[in-house]
Amino acid sequence: MQCKPRALSSGKGRRALLSASIALAAGLSALLPAASWAQGAAPAWSTVTAAAAKEGKVILYHNLSPDGMEVLAREFRKDVPGVEVELVRLGSAALSQRFSTEYSAQRHIADVVVTTVDPSIFAGIAGGWAAAWTPPELAAYPKEVNYKGQNMLFHVLTVRDAIVWNKQRVREADAPKEWADLFDPKWKGKVGMNPPWRSVTQQAIIAYWDKLALGDTAARMKANDVRFFEGSGGVLQAVIRGDVMVAQMLDLPLNSAIADGAPIGFAYPKSGTTVSQVSTFVSSKAPRPNAARVLTNWLLSAKGQTNLQIHGGLAGTRPGIPRMAHLPPTSTLSNVVDSLDLTPPTKQKEIVEHWRKTFGVQ
Repeated sequence: MQCKPRALSSGKGRRALLSASIALAAGLSALLPAASWAQGAAPAWSTVTAAAAKEGKVILYHNLSPDGMEVLAREFRKDVPGVEVELVRLGSAALSQRFSTEYSAQRHIADVVVTTVDPSIFAGIAGGWAAAWTPPELAAYPKEVNYKGQNMLFHVLTVRDAIVWNKQRVREADAPKEWADLFDPKWKGKVGMNPPWRSVTQQAIIAYWDKLALGDTAARMKANDVRFFEGSGGVLQAVIRGDVMVAQMLDLPLNSAIADGAPIGFAYPKSGTTVSQVSTFVSSKAPRPNAARVLTNWLLSAKGQTNLQIHGGLAGTRPGIPRMAHLPPTSTLSNVVDSLDLTPPTKQKEIVEHWRKTFGVQ
């Protein structure tokens, strides 16, 4: 017996079909601007912003100050009220690993990534992680901000390594000003740092200590009873609480903490320090590709860059924005070395394995 197609027998069925068609059309229209970029034709920016409003949300993976980024997200919502920002914060190494795992599994969650770059990020970009497009605000930047001119990865912030201390517990005259000072026995049990197996930028400063011929710094830190804390934010809070008196850390949360009245002194050693790039990209498989582009373009705008400096605590890369209120510009620091020049994969592996073995960490 041959079965005939069943007709929609009620207004309810017809309305359901109509609603589904409208929803499908809306979804397709939201994807059109992203598809245009993929075909090499940039759509009108008003079309992108309208599609972003329909998407209504953007998920940002980052490794910046959590409190500062919450404020920054609120500032973005003031300018783009139709798009909510959902923040996911991870350490740089964990972020790269998570994004890589999700990308390989075709489980696409993140729309935008803001993180300290390392070889894993560059490898990911080469492997297809990032969408190719040209943010309208990119025209205000020098060409080196655009990684290899590929219109995929954009350098938005610069982070530097510093020595910090609690000014209520350490006199300025006694404070460590050079990396070698951190190994002085007078700081035994009173010095903190982020463990190198957690962060590539932490591996870079250890590689720089090797360059300065400071010896087996893992063994020297162990002899000085170093205390490990999670991330630069964790290190700084430990110094503020008085869990430790001095520390080595990235200056990621430093400007904001000093602005809030934290009793923190700091120094960038004359012997030199490392700098690392914080860059952003839109995922090539972003579930909300238009909202992702709107957020990224805002981060590159003068307002976005100013907010990144204020709430992210790092030096922005857009020409003409005000300098940070409490930290010196990178151009005034002595012997600045790019962390990427210090941490090829073989050096990273060597440092992590040695420090894990020294401290008995699996």
